[in-house]
Amino acid sequence: MTLLWTQKHDGGPSARDFPAMTFDAAREHVVLFGGQEDSGAAVADTWSWDGTDWIQLSDMGPSPRVAAAIAYDAAREQVVLVGGFGTDITSTETWAWDGVEWTQLADFVGPDVRAMHAMAFDPVRELLILFGGIDGANNALADTWAWTGSEWEQIADSGPKARFLHAMTFDAVAARVLLFGGIGPVPSAPGVTQEAFGDTWEWNGVRWSTAADFGPPAAQGASMDCDGRTVLMFGGGIATASPLVPFGDTYQWDDRRWVERQNMGPRPRLAAGLAFDSTRRRYVLFGGAGAPPAGSTAAYTALGDTWETFDPAAG
Repeated sequence: MTLLWTQKHDGGPSARDFPAMTFDAAREHVVLFGGQEDSGAAVADTWSWDGTDWIQLSDMGPSPRVAAAIAYDAAREQVVLVGGFGTDITSTETWAWDGVEWTQLADFVGPDVRAMHAMAFDPVRELLILFGGIDGANNALADTWAWTGSEWEQIADSGPKARFLHAMTFDAVAARVLLFGGIGPVPSAPGVTQEAFGDTWEWNGVRWSTAADFGPPAAQGASMDCDGRTVLMFGGGIATASPLVPFGDTYQWDDRRWVERQNMGPRPRLAAGLAFDSTRRRYVLFGGAGAPPAGSTAAYTALGDTWETFDPAAG
């Protein structure tokens, strides 16, 4: 199988990392919200990608935030966004996008404040599954929550080690949520405060189980989605170094193992937005954090390019 990356135009959202991005199947376009610009400022704009152009949809709704989790809830035909880092707080808010406007859902008991978590929609059980993240005190989390469309329910507190900046999507072939990587604390290692993970986990609706301990290198901030046949993952990196060390590899999960497809295409990056456009059968990648130019004293540079990938064998 050959996957080809193609760079699209550079117009649209400003360069940023940690945007929240997913495909809105009801409206048939990719939706992007917020993220962090090169200046370090959080933004609160909403954009759509129709395969040709980025269009700004709204600047009303959630406050500016970085590293929120987002997913399309197919059962209720709305995009759901949870948490994220704001200007001076970590959010607990849950918001829904209906294609026209954002609506904050009623206050209720749910996940604690968090950012850098991940979320995926399970169409078999018609639930949004949320795992992990980091709280306002920089503690890594290991809890699993489900959004039913009206309330949050904690459904597990065991499984993968506490972590944040992990990647997650629904594996349609196995009918399970798939999780890869992330970063977490190493309390027993003197002088070492964080560890990047390279493990792969599955959630079957009842419990977490290890799917693989090998494959892509240990990484944080990788981008992942599924096209209904295989799961695709791009990038990630090591952000504990300064400047950061981003990866530019493309991997696919075939329900048994990870297979590297190519390392040509978008420049290496982590914390990019990735969504599969099921109408046009294209993966869409936007932004992220890349290594800074040679000689720069910056830790990273925010990116604003748009790429698409497709399988020519599939037409």
